Amino acid sequence: MSCTCHAIYVALLGAAFVNFSRCLEESDRQLQQTDWFEGFCNQDTSSPEGAVRSFQSIWPQSALQSCEKQPDAGSWIWPGRNWCWVAAKRHACYGHHTWYDAESVAYEEMRHNQKELKAEMQMLPHLPALQNAELCDKPVLGAELKPKEAKEQEQKLAAFHIQSAEAHFWFQRNVAVYVLNMPSATERWAQMSRRLQELEIHAKRLDGIDLSLGLDQAKKDGLVPNDWNFTAAKETMVRLLHKSSAAAAQRYLDNYGIGTVGCAAAHLRAMWQAASAWHSKKPLVLILEDDVWLEAVAFGVNLVEILLMPHKTTQTPLCCSSAVFEDDFKLKLRNLLRDEVPCDWDVISLRSQCPYGVCVTPHLTRVQPDGNEPEEMCRHGVNYGFYAMLYRADALIPVANALHRQIWNNSRPGCLANDVALAAISDRIAYYAVPSSQVPGFVQHTNRGSVRTELNHRGQAWLDLVLQKKQRYADKS
Repeated sequence: MSCTCHAIYVALLGAAFVNFSRCLEESDRQLQQTDWFEGFCNQDTSSPEGAVRSFQSIWPQSALQSCEKQPDAGSWIWPGRNWCWVAAKRHACYGHHTWYDAESVAYEEMRHNQKELKAEMQMLPHLPALQNAELCDKPVLGAELKPKEAKEQEQKLAAFHIQSAEAHFWFQRNVAVYVLNMPSATERWAQMSRRLQELEIHAKRLDGIDLSLGLDQAKKDGLVPNDWNFTAAKETMVRLLHKSSAAAAQRYLDNYGIGTVGCAAAHLRAMWQAASAWHSKKPLVLILEDDVWLEAVAFGVNLVEILLMPHKTTQTPLCCSSAVFEDDFKLKLRNLLRDEVPCDWDVISLRSQCPYGVCVTPHLTRVQPDGNEPEEMCRHGVNYGFYAMLYRADALIPVANALHRQIWNNSRPGCLANDVALAAISDRIAYYAVPSSQVPGFVQHTNRGSVRTELNHRGQAWLDLVLQKKQRYADKS
């Protein structure tokens, strides 16, 4: 049977997992030449491997020993963990910090908090989270618009308008857009709808999934696999966290409760629904979460001003209220694909916090699994965020199937977070990401709060169970 058989896509059920044929999972990328011709990739960009990478093997033994001392309070503890790396990730994974800045702050804090190790801390080596970091891990790169060079501001703005018109038609022809939104989150949908209308982007709303009322119905509806056992996942979590503090267990609940399970199920269902609609013939699929803001670019100001101000999720940042703002999302996306993205890509995150891997071009990293963390913890702690995910339509099914297998694994509850799970299998999926350190970039995360965390907290009984069993586990050991 042909691997391009459209009948399989039509047979997809959005609310149920379908065991698609092996031929679809082993697509041979025969369309790469067409992708290049249509401006979906750049044949001249090299494609680094996504192999699991650990930098600990290149560190001196003395440095590793220094970083294994005094576990960071409140963190998840397992043998041999590199606490220098944990501290750097804590700073890099939130906000717009570069890895260099995160490492500098983390090391300074550790020197201050561990005065008896101050001499050893002065000798700590660099943490190469991103190889070739000087190429793409720079805040100023997020302000690049890349209309063809023009010396005068008026010429630059005119060139922008011409290229924006071209990008608009390219986007309308090639990109199908979906927004994940909880049925109860009407204000989020209203704000997202207004923003999309401003950008002249038509999007289909897809329901988020609230599993706080129970999993039985979700399993009947095919949202969660019948053989997935939440209790088994909890027991595994107890075993993995039995040396950690109660505060660490609380943080685990915040990250991996019932809200996270629903978020994972919703993204997987959205991918299958988008794949089933491939009859629209649009070769690219963009899935947005409802708490993102698609960025605009400012003319008539020094864009470095924007970088130096606290970033706002409004259309007009306070630093630039007199500037001319132009929406450039479509143009930036077209330029990214045409000028920078390798032709082997499956999925691109348009905003990835603390990306781990290698800088490929000025705006793109090739994600790699973090070999510094154990596989049973799902290589935890890098490439946060599923805010705006761009997929090749012909890759949706193999990516969704691989992600499905990784997420619904009772032995690895850390993989319930879909962003962590995708990063962990980036040696099997051609996964690229735009660093969140680039401001303003493509999208920003708004300050509307996390529905996922709210739902996680409804599972407070889970936390009680974890703490009770953790104590019993500790008493026996």
